[in-house]
Parts: sequence; C-alpha cells; structure tokens
Amino acid sequence: MKQTLQVSIWSYRDIRLVLPARAVSYAGDAIAMIALTLRVSDGHGPAAVTALLLAFAVPTVAMIPFAGRIVDGFDSRTVLVWSGLLQVIAGVGLAFVHNLVPTLLLVCVLQIGQAVSGPAWGALIPRIVGEELIGRTTGASQALIGVATLAGSAAGGLLVGWSGSRGALLVDSATFMVLVVVAALVRTRRRPEPGADVEKGGVSAGLRAIFGDGVLRILVPGLWVFVLVGEAVNVVEVFLITGELGLGPSGYGAAGAATGAGAILGAWYSGRLRSDQSRTRGVVAGMAAIGAACVVIGLAGNFAVLLVGSTAIGVGSGLLNSATSALVVTRSSDSVRGRVIAALNGTARSCSIFAMLLGGLAGTLLGPRGTFVTGGVACAIAAVAVGALVARTKDSEQEVVSH
Repeated sequence: MKQTLQVSIWSYRDIRLVLPARAVSYAGDAIAMIALTLRVSDGHGPAAVTALLLAFAVPTVAMIPFAGRIVDGFDSRTVLVWSGLLQVIAGVGLAFVHNLVPTLLLVCVLQIGQAVSGPAWGALIPRIVGEELIGRTTGASQALIGVATLAGSAAGGLLVGWSGSRGALLVDSATFMVLVVVAALVRTRRRPEPGADVEKGGVSAGLRAIFGDGVLRILVPGLWVFVLVGEAVNVVEVFLITGELGLGPSGYGAAGAATGAGAILGAWYSGRLRSDQSRTRGVVAGMAAIGAACVVIGLAGNFAVLLVGSTAIGVGSGLLNSATSALVVTRSSDSVRGRVIAALNGTARSCSIFAMLLGGLAGTLLGPRGTFVTGGVACAIAAVAVGALVARTKDSEQEVVSH
C-alpha cells in the first residue's frame, strides 16, 4: 500500500487527459451560465431567471432513475461519447436561439446529457487510478474544477461583451467537443461484466447502496441538509452584501471570488486525506466550518470580516463535497457506482431546488442577516449530531470486530 500511495495520479495517461478536459468543460459551463443569465434577464425579469435555474436543476433530478442504469449497463466509451455529443448539439442550438422557451428546452437537453456524463466519468475514474488513489484524484479533480469555474466566470462576462451570447455559448460547445474527443481517446473502459448478477433498479439501487452503509447513511443526509442551507443563504447573500453592508457589486464579486478560492483549497486538502476515517472527519469539519462561517457572515460589519467568512465557507464546502464524493465512491461496489453517483447528484439537486424557495421565505421572515445566522446555527447543530452519530457507528463496528 505504501508503494501505491507514493504514485502520482499524473503518472496515469488517462488521468492526464480526463481531469484537465473535465475542468475545461466546467469553465465552459460557467461561461454559458453567465451568457444565458444575461440573455434571459434582459427583457424577461426575475421569473425567467428562476425558470432558467430550474431548467439547469430539474433534469438531473428527473434522470435519477435512468442515468445510473445507463452508466452501469453500457460501455463507458459509448455512454460518454453520445452524452457528450448531445451536449454539443444542445450548446450549438443555444447559440442560435434567443426566445425564452427554446432556450429553456435546450438547457434541459444539455442537462440531460450532464446527468448521464457526470456519473459516467465519476464511475470510470476509479478504474483508471485504482481504489487506493480515489481520494487523491477526487480532491485534485475538484480543485481543478474550482479553478476552471472561477476562470470561466471571469471570462464569461468578457466573452459576452466581446462577441455576444452566441460566441460565449459556442465556446461552451467547443469544451464539450473536447470531452467527446477525450472520451474516445481514453483507453480505460468500464463495461458490465458478462454473466454477472446485475442489481436491479435505478435510484433504488443507488439509495440502497448509500443507506446500506453505516457511515454513508449518516453523511449523505447530512450533506443534503448543508446543500439546503448553503443554497438558501445564497439567495439572500447579494442583499446582505450590497444592501446592509453597502459594498456594492464589487464587494459581492470579491466575496464570490473568496468563496471560490476557499473551495479550491478545501478540495485540495481533501485529496491529502488517506483513509475513510480521515475523510469522515473531514466531512464533519467541513460541516462545522460552514456553520461557523454563516454566523460570521451574518454578523459581519465590514469587508474584512465578510472576506474571512466567505473564504471559510468556501473551504468548508470544498472539503465537505470532495470528501463526501470520495467516500461515496470508495464505499460502494463498482457494479452500482453509476447509480450511486446519479442518486447522490439527483438528490442534492432536489435539495437545491427546495432551497430556492426556502431562501426566499427565510429572507422575507428573518432578513439577510437573520437567515445567515439561523442557517449557521442549524449547520453547527447538524455537524455535532452527524459527528456523534458517526462516532457511535465507529464504536459499534469496533465492538463487533472485537467480539
């Protein structure tokens, strides 16, 4: 094992292809989000922007029963090439339509492709690097994606200003084409084993695998709670920063950049965690950091305190997301990994959709500061509860082993 852990993930040819290509694709996604938000908000108003956000989220939820079964039931190269081509076609279509309804429909098509390709890549990467390097690879991938997303967000506005939304969306389509080419070039394949017993069910098989594991049945619902809180406070963040703190658009942008930078750091650190036990502790630490950071932001009286809180919430989020993703993969069997990842992604997206409504309601009842402080306290309580439950599970496992 010591020899395996000393091997760099970059010594694998397929990883040198996959991780940078996926990061470039996420940069394209960030560019597309900027371009589409600007297009939809121009002349349509807040309701149209909400519809756009739902178009990005709902297909991932709707595809839970199907995406994982596709990933686990067919050759990975076939799945990745065709889902990538679907995204290329949708991206090109978005570049040449301007009406709201066709835009929303094509975004749904784009996300259907993403709902399949995301779990397909997630299930293939462990085949490339082996079980011992999953955590390190997940951390590196999440950190690269974080850097690319920040770069894409910065480039999106510039591209729209330079070439309009069409040029920006064509750039996004080109990044999907890069992924299609990489999918065809990757030598590692993931295929269903001939004659092997295949567990039936889509979302049910994925959720059974999650809730059948003593640690995941605690951590994954904990993640759902933090998605709810994190997405809910995002709804009121702009009002806190630009309104109550009076920092304007530049302050809002700086806070977002600090959160993104913190997420990169948290994801990178998660890749240094070598065992399931250390990753579990990392998940709980990330939860606690998010709770504390929300309270700090809610009580912030100046720009410096806001930046500290924003960076901390990013670190916690990066650590939480990356460590949970690594645990979900390492603690599920290869035959159901596509369905497990699809179930995780889809249920997290479901929480995001509900959080939009929760954030608006909380902002109305509690105000921006009250929403952050209440959410932070709730996160802190949840972190303590999750930590205690995981510790009890570990103690029970040790007692069983000792007997």
